[in-house]
Amino acid sequence: MSFKLRLSLLSIAIFQTFSAQAAIPANPNIETITVTGDRFDTAQEQQLAVVNTIEREEIDRLSPKSVTDLLETLPGVSVTRNGGAGQSASISMRGTNSSHVLVLVDGVRVGSATLGAVSFNALSPENIERIEVVKGPRAAIWGSDAIGGVIQIFTRKLEGGEWFASAEYGSDEYMRATAGAGISHGNGHTSISLNHEQSDGYNVKNDAEDDDDGYDRFGLSINGEQTLNQFWSLNWNGQLETGHYEYDNSRANEADYDNYLWSLGAKFENDKLTSKLALAQSQDKNENFRSDVEDYPVTLYKTTRDQINWSNKYLATSNLTFIGGIDWTKESIVGDYAVDERDIAAVYGLARYQYGQLLLEGIVRYDDVENIDSETSYSASAAYQFNDEWRLALSTGTGFQAPSFNDLYWPGTGNPDLVSETSENYDITLHYSGDNLRGYVSLYHNTIDNLIQWAPTPELDENGYEIWKPANIQSAEISVVELSLNYSTWGIEHQFGYSYVDAIDKADEQQLDGRSEHELDYAMSYSWDQLDLLLNYHYQGERKASNDFLDPYHQVDLSIGYKIADAWQVRLKANNLLDEEIISDRNYFSPGRQLFLSVSYQAF
Repeated sequence: MSFKLRLSLLSIAIFQTFSAQAAIPANPNIETITVTGDRFDTAQEQQLAVVNTIEREEIDRLSPKSVTDLLETLPGVSVTRNGGAGQSASISMRGTNSSHVLVLVDGVRVGSATLGAVSFNALSPENIERIEVVKGPRAAIWGSDAIGGVIQIFTRKLEGGEWFASAEYGSDEYMRATAGAGISHGNGHTSISLNHEQSDGYNVKNDAEDDDDGYDRFGLSINGEQTLNQFWSLNWNGQLETGHYEYDNSRANEADYDNYLWSLGAKFENDKLTSKLALAQSQDKNENFRSDVEDYPVTLYKTTRDQINWSNKYLATSNLTFIGGIDWTKESIVGDYAVDERDIAAVYGLARYQYGQLLLEGIVRYDDVENIDSETSYSASAAYQFNDEWRLALSTGTGFQAPSFNDLYWPGTGNPDLVSETSENYDITLHYSGDNLRGYVSLYHNTIDNLIQWAPTPELDENGYEIWKPANIQSAEISVVELSLNYSTWGIEHQFGYSYVDAIDKADEQQLDGRSEHELDYAMSYSWDQLDLLLNYHYQGERKASNDFLDPYHQVDLSIGYKIADAWQVRLKANNLLDEEIISDRNYFSPGRQLFLSVSYQAF
């Protein structure tokens, strides 16, 4: 059976099931949720991309040990781990590569320009207030890296007089202490949050190095704002993540990291115009070494990004909105590279028009990447609101991923002739929002060309080993069916997510490495008096790993919280309750069953 036929049959089956379950009257009192998929706070029904959100209340209940624990609960987001919470992990969104996901923390682009990846293991979940995941053809608003989507992380915000503190202990000698407070100053406030955690870990890899791989990390986040008058306000953000982790590798087995970001912004707002200017800098620094070899050389990877963003929103009429701005980034790296810095300048514009039940949107963006060809990205979208419950959205757009410094200039093997990876994608999404049920089903197709692949060459190094070099030689075709449902019955909240991913290498029609065709998530939560309960189930289908396939697995997590007083709560969390062997990357094991107990106090 061809993929197109399988996709059609599966889509029809999902649509019929979805429609049958959705025959529930609409709730006129549904809370209006705003998201920032277009860089400004906008009602979710005005967004033409699929946006998933994770709020602080959900984070508390999930009691995650890593940011990837949170992201994995979302449909269309797949995680590959090299071990537990302190180890490296990568994100694939809707079947794209890990480098095809743009990550922003408080609006600041983060990640390594040398590796083209983000250190998710360095981020502290306890310092996060909210996560927004923007999917689909949205690269035209954000620029490079947003081929698969955008992950926006917002740190915790507290009003003056609000504060919290918590402590946790669990398996593998895990310990955590977290605290935060809000400070008022006139017509403004500043939040400060601190988190420290450590664990002895476990042996993450099946190899000759049989030892526990532990980690420790410290996180500090500061954010605040000050209203100057009815039109002007200032805002500031800062974050520091520093830590140490052990891992299994033949060359190095320990690493220290020191990552930070800061931003200063000003906002002008009146009835028609909102204008924001932000100056920011981020650093990704990682030092790798071997602890069991005296005088082993330290390998340093360090990226610094200076950023200026000017964005504007103009309400021309009640039905017509314009958004536009300028982005400038300077990337600098440390190392023996032929080129160690580059500038990226971009200008973009968006127009959105409401005509009765029809919503139209167009976006164009131009990026000039130094030493690489410029790229023009576009997005065109339309949505039709059939009634209070049903809405259909269609989108098409292009995106690109600029080569990393390693791809271009790695000493002896980089290829300075590389061009950007490019994509063309289509998305059709049916939304439903009723009284006890809301959700969507989305069909998505993405074609990616000029993918960069490292491959061996006829050349040999001084030791007689093959020299590997990168080239734009791969293309991929990815088709996705994504389903999300949230519904309530008898006081029990249910969340269901499913994704079917068909990711094919166009050269040999083989499945791309690291992707699962089927991935499913289900969460059941219930609150009664002072007690709350959350049961999470995750199914990961088999994945291709080189010439082999990794077995599918099931993971069940349980979280039980109890309020012993108005502000005090204790929580018991069990991860991998069934103690199943979980391998998401070849030879790397996730931990077995783990138990954690936490105590928290919140003065809100």
